[in-house]
Amino acid sequence: MIWKIASGILLSGVLALAVPMKPFTPSLQLGGDMSVEMLRKQNLEVVHKAVEGLRETLPRKVDPYTTLVGVDSNGTQLIYTFEVDGGPKSDETLRKEGKERMAPRVKQGICQSAERFLKAGISIRYRYLSRTSKAEILKVDVAEKDCLSH
Repeated sequence: MIWKIASGILLSGVLALAVPMKPFTPSLQLGGDMSVEMLRKQNLEVVHKAVEGLRETLPRKVDPYTTLVGVDSNGTQLIYTFEVDGGPKSDETLRKEGKERMAPRVKQGICQSAERFLKAGISIRYRYLSRTSKAEILKVDVAEKDCLSH
């Protein structure tokens, strides 16, 4: 089922939905660096625009068992929420399979597909909910530092 789906297909399909970003050209300041506050403001705007654009396409079927149902943000973190149709599997079984088999693949896929966001200081969270119970069965958080080994 969902846990057999190749993470590359799942992740690239979802991240490809993001609003295209114009290349950022920093403005020069004293010392030639942008202030931390300006960088933070820019990242908040990028996250806000991505959320706005993605919400217009929801809900969106990702594969036969997974639907992207929500996109939100918390500061500079993009939060994608998926519902998983686990069929007869219990939430506990889905949690166990998700943690053991899917989480590493999801993390790797995010590191590859969202490199532009991650390098800009924007982190990504994927939340998977059971379609039937609405309980969270898997959560994967990824920041740029988590991808250094990939």
